[in-house]
Amino acid sequence: MEISLYLPIFEALGHETRFKVFMSIYRSGKVGVRPKEIIDKFGVDSGTLDFHLKRLTAVGLIVLKFGCQRGIYCANENIPHELAQLFASGLSSNELLIGGPAPLSLPSAERLH
Repeated sequence: MEISLYLPIFEALGHETRFKVFMSIYRSGKVGVRPKEIIDKFGVDSGTLDFHLKRLTAVGLIVLKFGCQRGIYCANENIPHELAQLFASGLSSNELLIGGPAPLSLPSAERLH
């Protein structure tokens, strides 16, 4: 796995609002989400949301559904498998932002030597 391929994606997801928007779109499945729904859910203005949607689209995480009179955003079906597993892991976006489940306990320094 070439980690440099994923850096733009992680950089895009590094913004809390953008991460929450992406997870909301990802969890919507093939139905997708209209921008108005995201505005109502997260309380962002349309200009801010447009900026975040463009960024997520640019790195290939989301796509605009074709054939819709108004925009409906869905997760890109071509998200790398490893990332799709992470997004579908069942962790809430809040858990992922805060650090998820209890941190790993490392062995004490005495046992390392």
